[in-house]
Amino acid sequence: MLGDEELSTKADERGSWRVEFEGRAADAQPFSIEIRSGPQTLRLDDLLVGDVWICAGQSNMEFPLSRDRDSKDALAAPKRAGIRLFQARYTATGAGGSWKAATVAGLTREAFIQGEWTHDSGDARPTMSAVGYYFGRSLHDRLAVPIGLIDLAAGGTPTEAWIAPGTMAAAPASAGLVRTGNWLDNSALGDWCRERAQENLCAALEAGDAIPGDQLGPNHAFKPGFMWQAAVEPFTSLPIRGVVWYQGESNAESPRRVEQHALLFPMLIEDWRKRWNDPELPFLFVQLPAMGRPDWPAFREQQRQLSLDLDGVGMAVTIDVGHPTDVHPRIKQPVGERLARLAMHVAYGDVAMHSGPVVVSARRDAQQVRLRFEHAAGGLHTREDADLRGFELIDSAGAAHTVEARITGEEVLLRIPAGLDPAQARYAWAPVPVCNLIDGKGLPATPFRVGIGD
Repeated sequence: MLGDEELSTKADERGSWRVEFEGRAADAQPFSIEIRSGPQTLRLDDLLVGDVWICAGQSNMEFPLSRDRDSKDALAAPKRAGIRLFQARYTATGAGGSWKAATVAGLTREAFIQGEWTHDSGDARPTMSAVGYYFGRSLHDRLAVPIGLIDLAAGGTPTEAWIAPGTMAAAPASAGLVRTGNWLDNSALGDWCRERAQENLCAALEAGDAIPGDQLGPNHAFKPGFMWQAAVEPFTSLPIRGVVWYQGESNAESPRRVEQHALLFPMLIEDWRKRWNDPELPFLFVQLPAMGRPDWPAFREQQRQLSLDLDGVGMAVTIDVGHPTDVHPRIKQPVGERLARLAMHVAYGDVAMHSGPVVVSARRDAQQVRLRFEHAAGGLHTREDADLRGFELIDSAGAAHTVEARITGEEVLLRIPAGLDPAQARYAWAPVPVCNLIDGKGLPATPFRVGIGD
């Protein structure tokens, strides 16, 4: 019974049942559902109707609000009655060390995830995803409708862990990731993930203990398909408004893995949309920030290309809030708020500025290259009005040449040094680049590489 509405059904032989009420408009007024079966009655109170977003990925999405650099005000702010939180608690994810037998025994699909819905309160906030919380808070304040946040992030998990095994097996290019046999020995997967999982499971493997698993080998958060099976699939019966994704570090460890991600990430998005029966399900993701790892520039460029090639997605640029040596930068508020800007555009149709400058063309004009940008509302600027930095021209041999750059309107002009015949232009192309191009709202331009036309 939902208010004056009443529906009846009969449970199947396993005791499972389902009824579906008509959809309702978002409403911050709490209501109740009462469920009766014979003499038993279950009543669920204080429910809201609103938009639910899944927050998933690895450790930078898992990163708790309590560790964020700017969390003091957020943690002390009054409770927002219109925000509800679900934070997954996992048996174990990717921390180092050898796991005890009791931990290993909990690596079943049924036992791996626990959690419950809670209010936005001082008790619940500290452990909530910082990126997810800032995202949800911003949406709640902009939309004035209830927002539910489901935090499923798990540290270290690679992209392939979040895709259904059958989906990967059906595509020839990814079938090798889920070949029958022990995935810990599958060299098609990333080295770091397999080595860390072997470390976690070593005591159980050496002792010959039974480890939950299937035809792909023992279960683990890094196992291809396991996060999908244990953490995501149980929520596919719940209508959601969209997905917020911060992941990639575990897939950016080598050129081979970067190339692999170009196949896996679109596959993940398409598969999730099919599972939720929503071909336009908004999918917002974070471009990896500055960090001293050699393959990250190529990974960021791949993410940029995917943001242009895929419909219904948005990419939050974070090149300005990374850390050269810390894979877990502590500045999370801008990340969540930039994702919320993207959500307002992609999911809610807001035409206001939603991203920083995006390059659309590079053209040679005598002894200069003209770079034209979109999403440069308020014009192009530099942080603190400093000289423009971070631009290079690439010759036909692939050599990079740092060049002078200046802003004119919505273009950046690069001066071509004498004797150079440039083939490409690049911006912020380094693990930890020195770059400062922004728009009138202070949103950073994405790193890029673009060919030069006539």
